[in-house]
Amino acid sequence: MIYTQSTTITALISVVLLINLLNLISVWRLENKFEGDEVIDIYNPKALVELKVKSLSNSESRIRDLYSASRSSSNKNFYKAVKLEAFCAIKERVGDIDDGGKYVCHPRMVKKTNCTLISLGLNNQVTFDQHIWNVTGRHCKILGADKDPQHSETQGYYEKMGGELFVGMIPNELTVSSMMEKSGRKDVDILKMDIEKGEHGALEPFIREYSVCQILIEIHGTPAEHLKMLKIMARYHFRIFNVDPNPYCIECSEYSLIHDSCMDRYGVVPLTPIIPRSEY
Repeated sequence: MIYTQSTTITALISVVLLINLLNLISVWRLENKFEGDEVIDIYNPKALVELKVKSLSNSESRIRDLYSASRSSSNKNFYKAVKLEAFCAIKERVGDIDDGGKYVCHPRMVKKTNCTLISLGLNNQVTFDQHIWNVTGRHCKILGADKDPQHSETQGYYEKMGGELFVGMIPNELTVSSMMEKSGRKDVDILKMDIEKGEHGALEPFIREYSVCQILIEIHGTPAEHLKMLKIMARYHFRIFNVDPNPYCIECSEYSLIHDSCMDRYGVVPLTPIIPRSEY
């Protein structure tokens, strides 16, 4: 192949544009960091106490602000009103650095035996799946699902991980509980859910029936729909430890939550709940 000067220039321009785009995304993420993301000296008991006091002192006003934002049409303002309810000292981004990656709390602290990972919504993108399986020690059983059959390459990746793939639209054609039953699993360490609005009907029936430690979920919809989903998880004793709005979809945001019963294992400090577990 003969490379002309114009081809080289075009390639250089493409690289520069890509770098600029990634920089813009990084700046956007920095500008949208949430309260509670500041660096905390976890070995300083006083720092953690101060964090708890700060969380408690402003809780009522934060709840009012959240409900006010949920009644508006601005998703951006709603995301800013969401505050962290738990402090995870070791948060790791698993998967892509851009859209598709999820924040997990101390993934190396999963159970050493009989641990289960679930990844809902693949679309033949298994960077997250491979990364979470590796970072948790390669001993967890991973279950994946998508509305469409996955390519042979994707199936090969799952075979190498000893995982199981399921096909069906969640929750209408396939339920998460049926996946657990067919695979013989009893509980879940990390649940990733990115199923394009399917979360609104799929999540609650599952967490009502099965124990889950961490939920990494992308919620789609209006501010009111986001709050409704967060309240469902709060009723089952999950607290938010990370919020990451999707820069490509204004109505989409990633939320990472941990169950109260799993906080000690993952070294999480509980803060004052902002999402009410009953009607406000």
